Amino acid sequence: MIRVALVDDHVVVRSGFAQLLSLEDDLDVTGQYSSAAEAWPALLRDDVNVAVMDIAMPDENGLSLLKRLRAQKPHFRAIILSIYDTPTFVQSALEAGASGYLTKCCGPEELVQAVRSVGMGGHYLCADALRALRGGEQPTQVLDILTSREREVFFLLVKGHSVKEIAFQLDLSHKTVHVHRANVLSKLQCHSTIELVHFALDHRLLTGQ
Repeated sequence: MIRVALVDDHVVVRSGFAQLLSLEDDLDVTGQYSSAAEAWPALLRDDVNVAVMDIAMPDENGLSLLKRLRAQKPHFRAIILSIYDTPTFVQSALEAGASGYLTKCCGPEELVQAVRSVGMGGHYLCADALRALRGGEQPTQVLDILTSREREVFFLLVKGHSVKEIAFQLDLSHKTVHVHRANVLSKLQCHSTIELVHFALDHRLLTGQ
Protein backbone atom coordinates (compact mmCIF):
# COMPACT_ATOMS: atom_id res chain seq x y z
CA MET A 1 0.00 0.00 0.00
CA ILE A 2 1.33 3.44 -0.99
CA ARG A 3 0.68 5.99 1.76
CA VAL A 4 -0.06 9.47 0.38
CA ALA A 5 -0.20 12.92 1.98
CA LEU A 6 -1.86 15.92 0.31
CA VAL A 7 -0.70 19.50 0.95
CA ASP A 8 -2.85 22.16 -0.73
CA ASP A 9 -4.60 25.21 0.70
CA HIS A 10 -7.61 24.76 -1.59
CA VAL A 11 -9.99 22.37 0.15
CA VAL A 12 -11.89 21.56 -3.05
CA VAL A 13 -8.69 20.53 -4.85
CA ARG A 14 -7.43 18.61 -1.85
CA SER A 15 -10.65 16.72 -1.20
CA GLY A 16 -11.05 15.98 -4.90
CA PHE A 17 -7.59 14.45 -5.05
CA ALA A 18 -8.28 12.44 -1.91
CA GLN A 19 -11.51 11.08 -3.33
CA LEU A 20 -9.84 10.19 -6.62
CA LEU A 21 -6.87 8.43 -5.02
CA SER A 22 -9.09 6.54 -2.57
CA LEU A 23 -10.64 4.71 -5.54
CA GLU A 24 -7.33 2.91 -6.12
CA ASP A 25 -6.78 -0.28 -4.11
CA ASP A 26 -3.05 0.33 -3.68
CA LEU A 27 -3.24 3.99 -2.61
CA ASP A 28 -4.14 5.26 0.86
CA VAL A 29 -4.47 8.98 1.68
CA THR A 30 -3.20 9.16 5.25
CA GLY A 31 -3.18 12.94 5.71
CA GLN A 32 -4.51 16.18 4.27
CA TYR A 33 -3.00 19.57 5.15
CA SER A 34 -3.99 23.11 4.21
CA SER A 35 -0.69 24.85 4.94
CA ALA A 36 3.03 24.24 5.33
CA ALA A 37 2.77 24.94 9.06
CA GLU A 38 0.14 22.24 9.43
CA ALA A 39 1.98 19.77 7.20
CA TRP A 40 5.48 20.20 8.65
CA PRO A 41 5.13 18.33 11.99
CA ALA A 42 2.90 15.65 10.51
CA LEU A 43 5.17 14.88 7.57
CA LEU A 44 8.20 14.75 9.86
CA ARG A 45 6.40 12.32 12.15
CA ASP A 46 4.32 10.18 9.81
CA ASP A 47 5.61 7.47 7.52
CA VAL A 48 4.28 8.46 4.09
CA ASN A 49 5.59 7.19 0.77
CA VAL A 50 4.79 10.30 -1.25
CA ALA A 51 3.39 13.78 -0.67
CA VAL A 52 1.56 15.79 -3.32
CA MET A 53 2.41 19.41 -2.55
CA ASP A 54 1.19 22.64 -4.10
CA ILE A 55 3.86 25.27 -4.78
CA ALA A 56 1.67 28.24 -3.86
CA MET A 57 0.50 28.25 -0.24
CA PRO A 58 -0.30 31.20 2.01
CA ASP A 59 2.42 30.72 4.64
CA GLU A 60 5.33 29.01 2.85
CA ASN A 61 5.75 27.76 -0.70
CA GLY A 62 5.94 24.05 -1.38
CA LEU A 63 9.54 24.12 -2.59
CA SER A 64 10.76 25.69 0.64
CA LEU A 65 8.79 23.15 2.67
CA LEU A 66 10.22 20.32 0.59
CA LYS A 67 13.79 21.52 1.11
CA ARG A 68 13.26 21.65 4.89
CA LEU A 69 11.70 18.20 4.94
CA ARG A 70 14.50 16.65 2.91
CA ALA A 71 17.07 18.23 5.21
CA GLN A 72 15.50 16.20 8.03
CA LYS A 73 14.39 13.19 5.97
CA PRO A 74 16.76 12.85 2.95
CA HIS A 75 14.65 10.15 1.32
CA PHE A 76 11.38 12.10 1.56
CA ARG A 77 9.55 11.86 -1.77
CA ALA A 78 7.18 14.49 -3.12
CA ILE A 79 5.32 15.48 -6.25
CA ILE A 80 5.14 19.23 -6.78
CA LEU A 81 1.83 20.54 -8.09
CA SER A 82 1.59 23.92 -9.80
CA ILE A 83 -0.41 25.97 -12.26
CA TYR A 84 2.93 26.85 -13.90
CA ASP A 85 4.82 24.76 -16.46
CA THR A 86 7.73 27.09 -17.18
CA PRO A 87 11.28 25.66 -17.23
CA THR A 88 12.24 27.78 -14.22
CA PHE A 89 9.53 26.33 -12.00
CA VAL A 90 10.12 22.74 -13.07
CA GLN A 91 13.89 23.02 -12.70
CA SER A 92 13.50 24.65 -9.28
CA ALA A 93 11.29 21.77 -8.16
CA LEU A 94 13.87 19.19 -9.26
CA GLU A 95 16.65 21.11 -7.55
CA ALA A 96 14.57 21.21 -4.35
CA GLY A 97 14.47 17.42 -4.43
CA ALA A 98 11.07 16.76 -5.99
CA SER A 99 10.55 13.28 -7.42
CA GLY A 100 7.72 14.44 -9.64
CA TYR A 101 6.05 17.50 -11.15
CA LEU A 102 2.44 17.92 -12.23
CA THR A 103 0.57 20.92 -13.55
CA LYS A 104 -3.03 21.49 -12.57
CA CYS A 105 -3.99 20.85 -16.19
CA CYS A 106 -3.13 17.18 -15.76
CA GLY A 107 -5.95 14.65 -15.85
CA PRO A 108 -6.95 12.34 -13.00
CA GLU A 109 -5.32 9.30 -14.59
CA GLU A 110 -1.98 11.13 -14.70
CA LEU A 111 -2.22 12.06 -11.02
CA VAL A 112 -2.75 8.41 -10.13
CA GLN A 113 0.12 7.33 -12.39
CA ALA A 114 2.47 9.92 -10.91
CA VAL A 115 1.63 9.01 -7.31
CA ARG A 116 2.07 5.34 -8.05
CA SER A 117 5.40 5.84 -9.86
CA VAL A 118 6.89 8.10 -7.19
CA GLY A 119 5.47 6.01 -4.38
CA MET A 120 7.21 2.94 -5.80
CA GLY A 121 10.56 4.71 -5.98
CA GLY A 122 10.38 6.18 -9.48
CA HIS A 123 10.10 9.71 -10.84
CA TYR A 124 7.41 11.41 -12.89
CA LEU A 125 7.29 14.60 -14.94
CA CYS A 126 4.02 15.40 -16.68
CA ALA A 127 3.94 16.09 -20.40
CA ASP A 128 3.56 19.85 -19.88
CA ALA A 129 6.67 19.94 -17.69
CA LEU A 130 8.69 17.88 -20.14
CA ARG A 131 7.55 20.00 -23.06
CA ALA A 132 8.56 23.18 -21.28
CA LEU A 133 12.02 21.89 -20.49
CA ARG A 134 12.96 20.10 -23.66
CA GLY A 135 12.18 22.88 -26.17
CA GLY A 136 12.40 22.03 -29.84
CA GLU A 137 15.90 20.58 -30.00
CA GLN A 138 16.61 17.05 -31.16
CA PRO A 139 18.35 14.42 -29.01
CA THR A 140 22.13 14.28 -29.20
CA GLN A 141 24.27 11.19 -29.59
CA VAL A 142 25.43 11.11 -25.96
CA LEU A 143 23.75 7.75 -25.45
CA ASP A 144 25.88 5.95 -28.02
CA ILE A 145 27.97 4.66 -25.12
CA LEU A 146 24.99 2.58 -23.95
CA THR A 147 23.89 -0.79 -25.32
CA SER A 148 20.42 -0.99 -26.88
CA ARG A 149 19.03 -2.62 -23.73
CA GLU A 150 20.64 -0.01 -21.50
CA ARG A 151 19.07 2.71 -23.64
CA GLU A 152 15.65 1.12 -23.14
CA VAL A 153 16.20 1.04 -19.39
CA PHE A 154 17.48 4.63 -19.41
CA PHE A 155 14.40 6.02 -21.13
CA LEU A 156 12.02 4.06 -18.89
CA LEU A 157 13.84 5.27 -15.79
CA VAL A 158 13.74 8.95 -16.77
CA LYS A 159 10.06 8.65 -17.67
CA GLY A 160 9.30 7.61 -14.11
CA HIS A 161 9.08 3.83 -14.24
CA SER A 162 10.28 1.83 -11.25
CA VAL A 163 12.65 -1.15 -11.51
CA LYS A 164 9.68 -3.45 -10.92
CA GLU A 165 7.71 -1.86 -13.76
CA ILE A 166 10.69 -1.99 -16.12
CA ALA A 167 11.29 -5.65 -15.33
CA PHE A 168 7.69 -6.45 -16.17
CA GLN A 169 7.64 -4.33 -19.35
CA LEU A 170 10.91 -5.72 -20.73
CA ASP A 171 10.32 -9.24 -19.43
CA LEU A 172 13.52 -9.21 -17.35
CA SER A 173 14.32 -10.15 -13.78
CA HIS A 174 14.58 -7.40 -11.17
CA LYS A 175 18.25 -8.30 -10.74
CA THR A 176 18.96 -7.85 -14.45
CA VAL A 177 17.25 -4.45 -14.48
CA HIS A 178 19.30 -3.37 -11.45
CA VAL A 179 22.47 -4.38 -13.33
CA HIS A 180 21.44 -2.39 -16.41
CA ARG A 181 20.56 0.59 -14.21
CA ALA A 182 23.97 0.41 -12.50
CA ASN A 183 25.69 0.29 -15.89
CA VAL A 184 23.71 3.28 -17.16
CA LEU A 185 24.55 5.31 -14.04
CA SER A 186 28.23 4.41 -14.31
CA LYS A 187 28.57 5.13 -18.04
CA LEU A 188 26.75 8.46 -17.81
CA GLN A 189 28.55 9.39 -14.58
CA CYS A 190 25.34 9.83 -12.63
CA HIS A 191 24.69 8.74 -9.05
CA SER A 192 20.91 8.42 -8.94
CA THR A 193 17.81 8.27 -11.10
CA ILE A 194 17.07 11.93 -10.46
CA GLU A 195 20.53 12.74 -11.86
CA LEU A 196 19.59 10.73 -14.94
CA VAL A 197 16.48 12.90 -15.26
CA HIS A 198 18.66 16.01 -15.09
CA PHE A 199 21.02 14.45 -17.65
CA ALA A 200 18.11 13.74 -20.01
CA LEU A 201 16.77 17.27 -19.61
CA ASP A 202 20.18 18.89 -20.09
CA HIS A 203 20.76 16.95 -23.31
CA ARG A 204 17.19 17.30 -24.62
CA LEU A 205 16.77 13.53 -24.70
CA LEU A 206 13.08 13.44 -23.81
CA THR A 207 11.78 14.42 -27.23
CA GLY A 208 11.84 10.77 -28.21
CA GLN A 209 14.02 7.69 -28.34
